[in-house]
Amino acid sequence: MKRISLLLILAAAALVSCQEPKVSVIADFTTNKEVYEVNEDVIVTNVSVAKNDVIVACKWEWGSSHLYSKQLEAPTISFDTVGEKEIKLTVTTDTNVSASCTKTITVQDTNKRPVADFSWTPESGISAGDEVQFTDKSSDPDGSIVAWEWKIGSSTVTEQNPKFTFSEFGDIDVTLTVTDNQKGTGSVTKTIKVSKSKNSLELVWAKDYDADPEAYVKFSSPATNADGSAVYVFSSGQHLVAFDPDGNKKWSYDANQFEDHLPANPRSSDGTKTGSSCSPSVDSDGTIYLAVGYNEKNGDTKKTNESGIYAINPDGTLKWYFAYGNARFVNIVPVILGDRIFLATKSNPTKDDFPAIWDGQSIVDNGIMLNKANGTIAQVLRVKRGSYGGFAATKEETLMVHTDDTYGTRVYWKEDGDWKFYGSNDGRDKFMLGLPSSGNPECGYTTYMAVDANNRVYILYGKSSSGNNSGAILYCYDLKKYDKSAGASPEWTLELTGTTNRYSSFGTVVGPDGTIYVTTRKCLSAVDPNGNLKWAVPTSGDNFAVWGSPAVDDQGYIYFNESEVDNSVQTLGKLVKVSPEGSRISEVALGTSVRTSPTISPDGTIYCTGMKDDKVTLFAVRGSATGPAATWSQFGGNPRKSCKAE
Repeated sequence: MKRISLLLILAAAALVSCQEPKVSVIADFTTNKEVYEVNEDVIVTNVSVAKNDVIVACKWEWGSSHLYSKQLEAPTISFDTVGEKEIKLTVTTDTNVSASCTKTITVQDTNKRPVADFSWTPESGISAGDEVQFTDKSSDPDGSIVAWEWKIGSSTVTEQNPKFTFSEFGDIDVTLTVTDNQKGTGSVTKTIKVSKSKNSLELVWAKDYDADPEAYVKFSSPATNADGSAVYVFSSGQHLVAFDPDGNKKWSYDANQFEDHLPANPRSSDGTKTGSSCSPSVDSDGTIYLAVGYNEKNGDTKKTNESGIYAINPDGTLKWYFAYGNARFVNIVPVILGDRIFLATKSNPTKDDFPAIWDGQSIVDNGIMLNKANGTIAQVLRVKRGSYGGFAATKEETLMVHTDDTYGTRVYWKEDGDWKFYGSNDGRDKFMLGLPSSGNPECGYTTYMAVDANNRVYILYGKSSSGNNSGAILYCYDLKKYDKSAGASPEWTLELTGTTNRYSSFGTVVGPDGTIYVTTRKCLSAVDPNGNLKWAVPTSGDNFAVWGSPAVDDQGYIYFNESEVDNSVQTLGKLVKVSPEGSRISEVALGTSVRTSPTISPDGTIYCTGMKDDKVTLFAVRGSATGPAATWSQFGGNPRKSCKAE
């Protein structure tokens, strides 16, 4: 029996010797001292140990804060209040064995706070656009000041003694906050009176204009009537709205009321309403023309996806409606030509889907002339592959139309009451504009053209070698030299800084002295009539992008819209004013997104559309302008957006 017991004991001992060694862990840390000042760094050192295992995770807890670190890494800790403070460390090994340690330190506050103070020069007589020198006069009774933060209106500066140019006017608060070497802070606020100047911009009013909670505005810019007594706006909420110059809503027209034609909730291909919507144009008699339709393809090709063209009377009643099937209108502004209007689609309905549209027409194509009197088709133009927008017409009603990146820009000549293109319908040749020597046409997409008093046309293209987001190149053509038997060659071309892309409505305008102003994604460029770059004004920073075409006022100042993008989200939209010499002299914050072109009314008011508080909004801004420049001075040529030189 004893022999058996001994054998069992030996077997058990052998079994124990084959098991895993026992794991243990001790959590521990040290601090560099026991008493600290408020906001002083507490330097901790992790001295935890594990037996027969490895520490893989540490959790530090202090106050309401916590931090996870790997292995024995330690954070820098601080406290902003006085008293006894606990610091807790929990460590965990690779086999999920944990241990904790808590220690208490004392936090006191003996630091004397810095005293913030400053002066400025000049002390008075400051106007918007003036540069002011700020001088720091702060002091710290028991240490030194190590950081400065100036809040000047809506701007932030971190220099000790900054120079600042005021773009706003009124009573502007300036706050200086200083930080000392023990992280103590002190602040002071003073108010500076800044007078209005010719450089000033003032947001007069902002009005939301579509009750649809999903409504969005991109591309669709404001248009006014001939005397500026009404301004018209549109959005993806499908309502055309009229305001007076004081911001009072005159009427709203539901451009989605034809249930047999348009769906109740027209959407883009991604299921949202954030796609581009078209801009209205206004005739000299006050009639408003508007194209309504999807800007993206939709699988349903029947009436649930039909587009349409509206003619609206100045009192907001319907004059006529042209049902245009499942066409795609992309960034379209109707061109007003005598007794007709012109539009082009990106894709067209077929005879099989909508035979009534094409009754009596010999061809089905993307360009249509409608009779202004009743909205019937007067002529079909061969706009091969369709258009993403980009139209212009001379005083003589010679019409230019962008196609896509395959067939360039076509020129249609008015002859015997109709319009004719002299090039090949299905080929590339010199009759089209935007064809470089390589034979691969440049990309016009949604860029809008400008025509000067001498029938020279200026066109912003994306370089054909660069794809959708492409490098920018400006072309100049003299239409008086266009040979109907041989086509045309550009007078000059000029590569510009920045890129172009679809759905951005970039474009060219002409100032009163003949200077051509061009927007690209990253800057506004000024080019003389001979094709030489005069200057380029960049956006506010890498996170800002230009949207839309520029506009020029009757004093020669140039305006453009830019929006800030933070992690693909539009966070700030603003209107920027630039001097004829190429200096940013003023800007005014509008909403969270301004992705359209500014419109200068006949009374000098600058209108912009954008988003504010998640609502489509019309902004009215006043400066020193009393009207637009008497040239092709803005998107669409004039405040009415007729797209025709006058």
